[in-house]
Amino acid sequence: PSVTSYFRAKRGRYALLELPERINDLPLPKVDIVDMRQEFAAGNTGIFSGRLYHELKACLDRNEQAILFINRRGYSTFVSCRSCGYVFKCDNCDVSMTYHKIDKLMKCHYCGRTKNIPKVCPECGKPHIKFFGVGTQQVEEQLRDSFPGVKSLRMDMDTTQTRNAHYDILSRFSRGDAQVLIGTQMVAKGLDMPNVSLVGIVAADASLHIPDYRSCERAFQLFTQVAGRAGRANGNGRVVIQTYTPDHPAVVLASRHDYKGFYEYEIAQRRAALFPPYALFVRVLFIHEDQAPLCEAEERFAQGLKDAILQALKAQGADERELLFMVWGEAPIKRIDGKYRRQIVLKLARTKHTPKAVDAIYSYSNAHRSEYFCSLELNPGDMF
Repeated sequence: PSVTSYFRAKRGRYALLELPERINDLPLPKVDIVDMRQEFAAGNTGIFSGRLYHELKACLDRNEQAILFINRRGYSTFVSCRSCGYVFKCDNCDVSMTYHKIDKLMKCHYCGRTKNIPKVCPECGKPHIKFFGVGTQQVEEQLRDSFPGVKSLRMDMDTTQTRNAHYDILSRFSRGDAQVLIGTQMVAKGLDMPNVSLVGIVAADASLHIPDYRSCERAFQLFTQVAGRAGRANGNGRVVIQTYTPDHPAVVLASRHDYKGFYEYEIAQRRAALFPPYALFVRVLFIHEDQAPLCEAEERFAQGLKDAILQALKAQGADERELLFMVWGEAPIKRIDGKYRRQIVLKLARTKHTPKAVDAIYSYSNAHRSEYFCSLELNPGDMF
């Protein structure tokens, strides 16, 4: 469960139903953490650590199946010039483009725009274009190079765009048409494949270091869920987590299958920082093609909203400092699909006065919507 849901269950707001053991009393898979810094120091610059390669070979030799998880699709996560550092970005969005080797194109994962790979850098004119980062396509390629003849399937947004694609890929894997399934978070939960004895988390750091207060929680959930795909028939499951931060609490506690330990760590962090469930985030998003009037509309809305919140707190005799902060400006991704994006982000302390403050937020929003207004969210799913 989410940290907030477990917090509420412990306080009696939700019913807590626990399943402390696996079905049929099967043991949870054994988890190995591989420090990729040591792999690099030893001269291994490939995607697979020595441990993961060894476990993969043993798994394939036993004619069993494996799942390789990496939460990045494409071949490389961004394209850059090694001479000047220029990073290729989408013309419509404020995000870097991802290299897709199969299509020999750069793609924007927000609006779908594509670009050819130039021979020289548009900034400095030098030919030193390089692909950085690892995605599902590159894992698939290295698997073929490391284990020639082994059949694999890839499950990500690029391979599941057609009707019934999810079902077809999983059916083929279940029938044994391939020994390795490579995928993003699509493969992390809900799969019960009896012949899967190994799970490799190829790049744990891609999930850990996201600028969001829930990144640690979401990484722990992903690691725990995908690890649970191994050894579901006979209990002889193995999991290998590859990371450059092997002491990270999400990695260590996931390797122990210790949800309660993780919860105690994470809830203490949130209490100290006044993050949910001890506070409430509110995000108001504005989107428009014209930047100048968008800025003006956001400024007017923000000033009025702040006054409405402070009045609601004052009417209850509350301290105005319960509005912990309120900022507005460009969204972290300032443009998507040719439209500019600005946001108001505020944080309220969770007290008995919070419901009235939230009512004031909704009332003001309903009365002052315009063509620039996009959405209002409490504890939004992402802050980008």
